[in-house]
Amino acid sequence: MGDRSYVTRLRASGGPSHDLLVLLHKHRVMTTGQLARATAVPERTIRYRLDRLHTTGLVECVRPGREAGSAPRHWWLRPTGARLVAGTATADGRPSGMFVAHAAAITEVWLALTEHGHDEGIHIAGWLTDRTAWQEWDRVSAWSTHPYRLTPDAAATLTVDGAACVVFIEVDLASMTQTLLKQKVARYLAYADDRAWEGRHPHCPPMLLLTTTATRAASFIRAAGPILARQGQTIDASDPAAALVVAACGLVRDPARAITEACWSQPDTAAAELTLAELLSERLDAQAASHAWRIEQDTVVRRRTAIDALGEVQRFPGLADRLGSQPAAEALQLLIADGAATFLDNEPDLANQVADWLDQRRRINRFRARDLAQPIVCELEQRHTNLWVDQAHRLLTAEEHLTAAHPRLYRLAARLASGHLADLGELAILATPPTETREQIQHVALGDYPIRRAAAVNCGWQALNRRERRRTSLDQLGAAYDDAHLSICGVCGIAEPQPEPDEVATDRCAHCDGVILDWPQRTTSSTLAEHLELIRRHLDEIRGA
Repeated sequence: MGDRSYVTRLRASGGPSHDLLVLLHKHRVMTTGQLARATAVPERTIRYRLDRLHTTGLVECVRPGREAGSAPRHWWLRPTGARLVAGTATADGRPSGMFVAHAAAITEVWLALTEHGHDEGIHIAGWLTDRTAWQEWDRVSAWSTHPYRLTPDAAATLTVDGAACVVFIEVDLASMTQTLLKQKVARYLAYADDRAWEGRHPHCPPMLLLTTTATRAASFIRAAGPILARQGQTIDASDPAAALVVAACGLVRDPARAITEACWSQPDTAAAELTLAELLSERLDAQAASHAWRIEQDTVVRRRTAIDALGEVQRFPGLADRLGSQPAAEALQLLIADGAATFLDNEPDLANQVADWLDQRRRINRFRARDLAQPIVCELEQRHTNLWVDQAHRLLTAEEHLTAAHPRLYRLAARLASGHLADLGELAILATPPTETREQIQHVALGDYPIRRAAAVNCGWQALNRRERRRTSLDQLGAAYDDAHLSICGVCGIAEPQPEPDEVATDRCAHCDGVILDWPQRTTSSTLAEHLELIRRHLDEIRGA
């Protein structure tokens, strides 16, 4: 009855004895002395509590290889104890002597870090042992995918100067052959090559082996060297945090010295032995270098991706439909007209928003794309207004150009009068002073047409009889000749003779790229004055809004 009430109290209230169960659950096996050091409680008190837990069937113990004498007892949880702490039970049965010795050695490394690490600037932020430290990933080959598992004895998260560093710890009590150790290194290398650590750790955790002698550690390091040399072919030198680091020392039976002394060897035979703090600092330096490299790479890649996406805008025929706004499409195309890179440099926020939207719209329908584009559209429509006002102001104040009235100025004025933005080519006329007037261009365009027209009119007049002459004027004959032999640009109003039968006809104006109309359609085109009046009205509307 007393045992049941004792267990009930442990479940309900916890207490120092419950803390011992928690430690045993975390570390699997601990000696009486290790439990005393971990709890800062006298060993005599710990023995009393353990005996009480043992009596109630919550823990079990053994002296590995020595069931009598003063050898320390090694404790572990029985299934009832595991259920009390974790809710699940471990398999019952007595573990082997080598298992409990190995597990206690792992615990001793944790205690050494706890007791001596702070003097070296090392603090434990996390400690996982056995299966909780294992990591699994899928290894992809050319033909198939295979599940892989890394099985370190412990994974420790250590902080040095406030920065976190993760290490994998392997404990060897001279039970592993060199062949097995090499296979273990090969598996760690596969873990590093596959970058299976990404998303879990800030860098590829180093493998730290604590073994029984310095000679055994040196043999392991020599064997590991050729295996690690392979990673030079797969790891980018600019990303040092991705490289697997392997170090070993022969102080598994005195791990406190492994924390405080320069005893760690690495495959580089020319390198001096390092302290654990120096090893961790190297990993943190590599982590910082890789972080900076990745930021740079991400920036470069993001910039290249954004420029490529923005460059598509200039060749994208359905932009207005995708945005749901012609003004927004015009504004965006004008902003990118000087080049996607220039747009990205001058207006990174807007440019990146557009690039992100362009990337998303490939994966959704056009109606959903319009919804996502609304914040961008609002900004671009305001830009359209501002850009149009600027272009209109530049045109209306270009007095020299207005006086010269070049055909290309007609095109610019017609574009702005319709409420659209002019492109860089249309605006180019305002960049330099005019070199010729509209009258000069019209004179050259007509060539000898006035002479041919006068001759044709005179010939036609002579062919008329007296009665027909009374009903027909020379102007009528000239107008009829013009209808048959002249064409006019629907934008700039420049008149040109129609091509001869043996000449190639064109439907675009050579002076402003406007559409060529037959002479009788000349009344459908607007004058420059009419375009300018529409622009002024639109400006007044914007200012009054």
